Amino acid sequence: MVVSLFFAFFERRIVMSIKKISALLLAVLLIASTAVFSVSAVSRSYSYIYNYALKVKMDISSTGEKKPYAYYYYDHSYELAEEILSLSEETESIELQNKYDELKDFYENPWIRPSGAGYTCYYAVNEKNDNNWYSDEIWNTFVEKRKKLFNALSVNNPNFELKEYGEGILDKDYTIKQQKYISECFYELLEVFNTMTCQNIVLGDVNGDGVVNVLDVTLVQKYIVGEVDFNCAQKLRARVNWNAFPITVKESTTIQKYIVGYTDVYFYTGGIVENESDFATSLDNWEICSQW
Repeated sequence: MVVSLFFAFFERRIVMSIKKISALLLAVLLIASTAVFSVSAVSRSYSYIYNYALKVKMDISSTGEKKPYAYYYYDHSYELAEEILSLSEETESIELQNKYDELKDFYENPWIRPSGAGYTCYYAVNEKNDNNWYSDEIWNTFVEKRKKLFNALSVNNPNFELKEYGEGILDKDYTIKQQKYISECFYELLEVFNTMTCQNIVLGDVNGDGVVNVLDVTLVQKYIVGEVDFNCAQKLRARVNWNAFPITVKESTTIQKYIVGYTDVYFYTGGIVENESDFATSLDNWEICSQW
């Protein structure tokens, strides 16, 4: 009996030792594989960073300034990419990584052009909530953000006056620091504006009851002849065709056909921001952003 217990105890100790050794070997293998991966990552980091800079330069060269971003944004992005492309493979990894981080952070957070911000600010200043379409909470936030952007745009001109399409607003009239601040104010307003006009949107539903029916058709027709006015959210819902500028009888006809079930009728969704995760950055909203 004693002998059996001894062998059982001894067997358990051997098993535990084997498990400890196995765990130790596994840990060593994981460390080794991590080291190999790190070496591999360093060896291809120059190529990755070089190709990223090349892509930035090619994107800017091929697309030009089609989006309403600040001229400084394009120029500085190009310069940062050029700096990386001028470095050799012998460049210290820390310097290379810092250059990459600087380019990536700047290029992937574009500055809006002051005139583009002025375009949106013009519509924001003229937006109304007479029909209580927007909640008090979001409306008050919106008013605060549009005032902030207006103040940023008018900082150098006490007689500043907003015009449609941001007309008369030039980059050269602002310092680089002021341009950056204008862009920051613009994106703050953009997020609220996109939320107000695009959240839970139902295209064709211009009275906000959640369904598309003859009441919406009637309201669109009244808007066309000037009997009622629409806010930006309503206009966006009424623009059911890709070329709905201005809103005409064609839109009311499309909504009518949709209601009765025409199989060849669909609502164009290209002018709205569908994902809430994009509200803070997307320039796709027809009602509030420059179209280029």
